[in-house]
Amino acid sequence: MCIRKPLIATCSTDRTVRIWNYMDMTLEAMKEFEEQALSVAFHPSGFHLVVGFADRIRMMNILVDDIIPFKDITIKNCHEISFSHGGDKFAVANNQNVHVYYFYTAENPGNMVYKEHSGRVTCIRWHQVKKSVLLLVSINL
Repeated sequence: MCIRKPLIATCSTDRTVRIWNYMDMTLEAMKEFEEQALSVAFHPSGFHLVVGFADRIRMMNILVDDIIPFKDITIKNCHEISFSHGGDKFAVANNQNVHVYYFYTAENPGNMVYKEHSGRVTCIRWHQVKKSVLLLVSINL
């Protein structure tokens, strides 16, 4: 869900990513892929998406009537994606690991990889605590 526009992004087994306007109940844009998307997250600005696939994540720009990929990052089985509140970072989960990327550079520093949770990561949330940011992770045991 986009926080600045009345938009929701969905991915489906029909290999599409769709952007819906929930105020007008209309389809704003759709992109079909060769493989099924596993997860999707809206950048807070409403102008970008990150989509998870079985073999990579894809960063995309949202245009007036199209969704255009601009960067691929190799990471397998990304089932969870979450943007930080300001949109400068996003976290992705693949099985028991969480990787935090800088959105504008697509960098993933080694100190921002959180490995070996006791179970599969099923949810990622960002929480603002005073001047720092806390990444909350739920796991499935």
